[in-house]
Amino acid sequence: MVDSRAAMDRAEEILERVRARTSPRQIKAHRRRVAGFFRRLKYAFIALLTVMFAGGLIGAFITPLGIGGFFLMLVAMAVVFFGILGWPQAPEPTPEQMAKSELPLLPSQTERWLEAQRPALPAPAQRLADNIGIKLEAIGPRFAELDPHEPAAYEFRKLMAEELPELVEGYKRVPEAMRRDDRNGGTSPDKQLVEGLRVVDQELLRMSEQLASGDLDKLATQGRYLELKYRGDDGQTR
Repeated sequence: MVDSRAAMDRAEEILERVRARTSPRQIKAHRRRVAGFFRRLKYAFIALLTVMFAGGLIGAFITPLGIGGFFLMLVAMAVVFFGILGWPQAPEPTPEQMAKSELPLLPSQTERWLEAQRPALPAPAQRLADNIGIKLEAIGPRFAELDPHEPAAYEFRKLMAEELPELVEGYKRVPEAMRRDDRNGGTSPDKQLVEGLRVVDQELLRMSEQLASGDLDKLATQGRYLELKYRGDDGQTR
């Protein structure tokens, strides 16, 4: 019975991982990788044409290239082309970099960092990580306009650059064979991670609603100001 239950849990986890690969976040990440590849491919072709053009100018106006010069130009073209094409992408931000980054960059950096941690997370935690990424993408423009010294900015930085990384890194330090086991009558590390990510997700939702409430209050205040300025208390346009 225990083996049957374990097999069912394993099958459910595999199914969840398959579903997770087709989530909007994963599709967006795949598109970003593809776009990065084609961007490098474009730069590689530009560099290739530049080397060819430079070789043509040297051969036409300075000195004939000859067989040896032509061979060296081909080698230079190959080195430049494959060097740019195989150039590694920018490394994922670290929690230390996130803690020191400017506030407008923090949402996107946290999103990239969390996406890099995704393969090490259990399937339920991956779904929550996707939800957090979606909220970070939506909340980013709001924090770009927020004063970094505001309490909300400090609270957001602490949550994203300290508490969230500590939660995920603490889970990753637990040996994989022990992550599903309940500990001393408590919950398993898998469940603790899921609950922690759920709290982060809910906190981001609360912050987003607070910012939206502030925007609505500002809108209502501005609307009242315009009404008083141009219509007057009697409602007649001046």
